[in-house]
Amino acid sequence: MFLALRFSLIDLFQDRGRSLLSVIGLAVVVFSFMLLAALAEAFSSYLQNTTLSHNLVVVRANVFDPAEDRLDPQVIEAAQAFGSNEISQVAPLVFRHTRLNGRMVQLRAANMDTWQPVFHIELTKGEWPSAPDEILIGEGLAQLNHLDLASKTEIFGREFTISGIFRAPGAIFASVWMPLETAWDVFGTERGYQALFIQVANGADPLAVKNRLENDPHLRGEYAVYLEDNYTRQNLDRVRDLSDMMEVVSLLALLGIVFGVSNTVTLSIVERSHDLGILLGIGFSTRSLAHFIWVRFLILGLLAYVLGAAFAIFYALSQQAFAPFYILEFPLVLQITPAILLTGLFWVVILSLAGTWLATWGFARQRVMELIRAI
Repeated sequence: MFLALRFSLIDLFQDRGRSLLSVIGLAVVVFSFMLLAALAEAFSSYLQNTTLSHNLVVVRANVFDPAEDRLDPQVIEAAQAFGSNEISQVAPLVFRHTRLNGRMVQLRAANMDTWQPVFHIELTKGEWPSAPDEILIGEGLAQLNHLDLASKTEIFGREFTISGIFRAPGAIFASVWMPLETAWDVFGTERGYQALFIQVANGADPLAVKNRLENDPHLRGEYAVYLEDNYTRQNLDRVRDLSDMMEVVSLLALLGIVFGVSNTVTLSIVERSHDLGILLGIGFSTRSLAHFIWVRFLILGLLAYVLGAAFAIFYALSQQAFAPFYILEFPLVLQITPAILLTGLFWVVILSLAGTWLATWGFARQRVMELIRAI
């Protein structure tokens, strides 16, 4: 085995041009696997850190993005008509997509009296907005964008100051919040509200209130009423599906190593058939030459793994330092964990050997004269 290793290193150096191209090609596959696995890990981490709340949410039925809709005023009036023994508070919500440090995020605005009792916003740092140019941001956004109190940010062409950082259940921990008056000043009142949050009174049956709202003439057939934890759970299920898909795709990406190594080994054997035939003729065994080929391409696989992993780690660190990563407006942090590195190393070794075995299986069955005559 040591002799095969020695000859493999010498051969790789002699054929360093093609070896480098092979390493780069395989490194791209490793790099893709690392990023897809890190993406799946980021989705999983997001799911673990997201909690649920227990309000009712009214949005137009069959609308995927509430930001594109406008809530009819009659819907708000219908909810306000309920008695205080069923509904304790009604909170219409302005919902928009905006850019924060060049990235799309969710922006929400509501009457500040509802922020704590209805939306359960808990101020962790700073103060509540008291000036027209002050906003709150969730701790998720603060961490990902390296923002803190008094940081300046631009929203729809206007500069705002971060007066506080908050924590809240559900997905709103990674959103921007501004007072309702500020939202009307920035966006105008033409598009009104996009969703309605309803706090069910203590002692009331949320399902009974939900059914009454759904059967109200102003809502029936046009609007959907969700328990907020179910609505949030639907969104989280989409994220969970994406996470599962990323895990599958990341493993499928590694199959490229099998085909890449197999094609490279096959081409190498075809080009060196004459030389391999001579080596067999002077006494080398098929097994020893196969060992040489296996070691040679295992080294290529390991070099590709090191290069691909290094670039993946560099990319992940750059993403953490300069620009948060968003998918479907969920802020994600890419991290190349030790588990991803060990998993990648395991599969690179296994699949490199598998690709080499596929290519050398036919070589072992060829006769010496067939190899010598092949040019």
